[in-house]
Amino acid sequence: MSRFRLLIGLTISVVLLYFTFRGLDWAQVGAALRTANYVYIALAAIVILAAFAVRAMRWSWLLRPIKRLAWRGLFSVVLIGFFGNYVLPAKTGELVRAYVLGKRETMSKSAILGSIAVEKTMDTLILFVILLATLWAVPLPEEVANIEPIAAIFLVVMLGGMLLLAARGRHASNLIVRVLQFVFPWWKERVARITNSFVDGLAVLYHGSSIVMVLALSLVIWLMTTLNFWLIGNALGLEIPLYGYVMIVAVTNMASFIPSLPGRFGTLELFSVFVLGLFGVDKNTAVLFPILLRVAQLGPILLGYVFLNREGVKILDVTRSSERQTDERRMPSDDARRTTSDERPKPAADSPNV
Repeated sequence: MSRFRLLIGLTISVVLLYFTFRGLDWAQVGAALRTANYVYIALAAIVILAAFAVRAMRWSWLLRPIKRLAWRGLFSVVLIGFFGNYVLPAKTGELVRAYVLGKRETMSKSAILGSIAVEKTMDTLILFVILLATLWAVPLPEEVANIEPIAAIFLVVMLGGMLLLAARGRHASNLIVRVLQFVFPWWKERVARITNSFVDGLAVLYHGSSIVMVLALSLVIWLMTTLNFWLIGNALGLEIPLYGYVMIVAVTNMASFIPSLPGRFGTLELFSVFVLGLFGVDKNTAVLFPILLRVAQLGPILLGYVFLNREGVKILDVTRSSERQTDERRMPSDDARRTTSDERPKPAADSPNV
């Protein structure tokens, strides 16, 4: 199945890259590249590293119901995850991140994955809040103005779902597991594991100060991401309003749900060029935006590789561990699995603050 997903991602990336680079005037592309201001690229690289430090701070708050950890120690693990997402398919970098931290701190990898799942949900919520505020506050091109009601509905559904899970905990998760296992019976164990670990990660919602800090840091992260995109735009001398960069951040990150090669190759290129085109940026210049953004990301990628080697962990170790856990889950009989499923909610009373 992983090979099939990789083939789909490869196909989609190639098609998107084809449409991105089709019809370019390479002489104009080269001229725009030569006139770019690389001081802004260096500044963007610094902002990216600073944003990863903020991500480490937020993760330390998300992990508090499990274990109190200093953000400085988590900084290297976050960069390892970023490196993993650039070299492994299906954002497996998050699995690498959980494996490294679990090995270092002797923590449950399932609980760590739950905190990462909540982290991603917070990212999505804050991103949609920023997008919705932008859609309401500024006049936008007619081509994208009609996504406002869609963004509002999505935000309400996400918020409602998180509040329901926070209020009902295991009862809500068990219901979701039953429904999803009925729809996707071939992913029975995976659906239960992901759903239950996500609910465990929601334990942070029971800490008022923690959730406020998580939301505040999430907002800071997206503002820094927008600043990073603004710096890349200034490197190319683009004259578009600030909310244009908010649109690029929102659209390119929402496009990350589309299967693609590691590093979002294809989706980042096509959708950033598309949004820049809405603001009148010539395609021969716009195509350099994702390229220079990737240049600015080289520092964190290389640091992630260095930190991974320092941990003494190989990507193959993570893959084998994941395969071993999958085999172990398949070994028990149906009766044993039913017994395990019936008993699973009981230990939840021992989890922190639930």
